[in-house]
Amino acid sequence: MEYVKFFSNVADWAKPNPIRRLTALINRPGIISFAGGVPSPETFPYEQIAEISSRLVREKGAEVLQYGLTRGNPKLIEYLVNQMQKRGVQTKTEEIMLTSGSQQGLDLLARLLAEPGDVVLAELPSYIGGTFALNNSGGTLTGISMSEDGIDLDAIRSKVIKMRDLGCQVKLIYTIPNFQNPSGITLSLEKRKALLALASELDLLILEDDPYGELYFNTPPPPPIKSFDTEGRVIYLGSFSKVLTPGLRTAWIVAPSEIISKVELIKEATDLCSSMLDQAIVAECVRQDLIEGRISKLREFYQIRCQSMLSALEKFAPKGTSWTRPTGGLFIWVELASQIDTTELLSSAVEQGVAFIPGAPFYVNDAKTNSLRLAFSKETPERIAIGIEKLCKIF
Repeated sequence: MEYVKFFSNVADWAKPNPIRRLTALINRPGIISFAGGVPSPETFPYEQIAEISSRLVREKGAEVLQYGLTRGNPKLIEYLVNQMQKRGVQTKTEEIMLTSGSQQGLDLLARLLAEPGDVVLAELPSYIGGTFALNNSGGTLTGISMSEDGIDLDAIRSKVIKMRDLGCQVKLIYTIPNFQNPSGITLSLEKRKALLALASELDLLILEDDPYGELYFNTPPPPPIKSFDTEGRVIYLGSFSKVLTPGLRTAWIVAPSEIISKVELIKEATDLCSSMLDQAIVAECVRQDLIEGRISKLREFYQIRCQSMLSALEKFAPKGTSWTRPTGGLFIWVELASQIDTTELLSSAVEQGVAFIPGAPFYVNDAKTNSLRLAFSKETPERIAIGIEKLCKIF
């Protein structure tokens, strides 16, 4: 049977995630993997979560195994109000909603804000999950280059003016300001304030995606862009995935109540509510100080691995190779001196026992095919050094 005639436009917009398509190749047993942008399982508080989850089911099963509020667990939302205030963001409970991971938040916001033909500005390179969510809503993604301190503001201005002169509607800037995925770059304080001022001038919304901000090594990143927002122009996304565990699919959106109310309606049609059990476990982890009490150890854990990768690159990388030097997060971005397509190198690397993610999929346009993303989160410092040496020989 021919099904195409039954499909909506979403079927045409939807594209496969190239990283997911590489999963079978890069996850072979024994591989030293710099591919997965995931927290290390070594950091998960297994025993505490096992105790909490079993106790919640025994004592509050009728509540935590039932449907719940679409907005999410009220106690957890109240905690997030206080946490956002610590980050300089003054907010209220009606301005926060919990989602099933920040990926769902991106999807819901994309469906609310990006109509077919709308232009959305994204960093070059940028997080594939974010750009795919925006693309699948029909938005037209346009890339803006970055420097060492973040997105190019002059390029934003010129791009918006050009697109509007062509009759296009430009609504939104998507940015990951802290230890960006995939580049590891952090947006400077000066640029955060200037980006917000520019968004106000050009009448744009800012989608601030911040899953890594708490994973700084020595010095905290600048305050969120949202902390300077007096107009309700910034929509902030946070997540428990990197500081607790991604299996407890719990993240949040902070936005003006008018936006939250609309997102809530879309979420109701999507899944009615996120897992009440997951949220209850996270809330109890918060109460037992399993996040703030462990965060310094997480920062040290990832800093050691980042330094191991940076040292190995300094020692083994071919002449002319460049890379970022993140001060937090999970990623380092590498560009080779020659115009070798790193996608073509991946099979050879896997044969040598090491995996990475080629850079091209992270670009919405003007891809640098000689680039790649390295995640230092999964492997031990010793295996990181071995894997980087292998990679550099292939390069």
